[in-house]
Amino acid sequence: MSAENKPVREIVTPGQVISTDPSHLAGRGAVKEADQIISVFVGLKEERGKYINVVPLNGLYNPQIGDKIIARVTAKTPVKFLMDINSKFVGILKPSDAFRRSHSNRGYPKSMGTYRVPKENEMGKFKMGDMVICKVLSGSRVEEPTLTSLGQELGPISNGVVIVISPTKIPRVIGKKGSMISLLKNLLHCKIFVAQNGRIWIQGRAPENERLLIESIHKIEREAHTTGLTDRVKAYIIQEKKIRGIK
Repeated sequence: MSAENKPVREIVTPGQVISTDPSHLAGRGAVKEADQIISVFVGLKEERGKYINVVPLNGLYNPQIGDKIIARVTAKTPVKFLMDINSKFVGILKPSDAFRRSHSNRGYPKSMGTYRVPKENEMGKFKMGDMVICKVLSGSRVEEPTLTSLGQELGPISNGVVIVISPTKIPRVIGKKGSMISLLKNLLHCKIFVAQNGRIWIQGRAPENERLLIESIHKIEREAHTTGLTDRVKAYIIQEKKIRGIK
């Protein structure tokens, strides 16, 4: 099938009714009024179980509580790190949410309150430009989101490669029930962490694997509006592996 004839997923506009099924719930990019689910963005309609989402065609990352993201250290004050999160907002990472306390740091008297000035060596643990996997703790449409780098899969990135795509295309890289990302991992033998803010960390067994993975991800980004994408990406990777001699 030629590029011109590839099927296109349904594109919806702000204010358009995208479902009247009372069993459906409004997901990201949609709101529910009575029994109608209405699109908030110009984007692609997407059904995931009972949820009806609208994936914007373009736009910066909009922080949501619980999202796992890849943030970059851009500045620091005496009490916090300022993080670029690929958004109109700046992420805030406090040392108490970045570094585990040692036993010697516990047991402050109540008269001191809960505030603690970070030790100088704590603020030196992250340098300008460091990439850190974080989770969004809090935030709103008018407040800078607070982050944490403590927890499973979270923390500084010390190896591999980080690439950036449009945050609106991240669901297509993941695929339904993780189908696309599983395909990429299995065929190219790479570790992949897909962050909600459009940044993706990869580490492959060889540079050739990483290079083909990056090209495959950008293919997904370009063709995110089409159907049958998983099968086409699979065929593309298999063909390119043969051409390039990648095992």
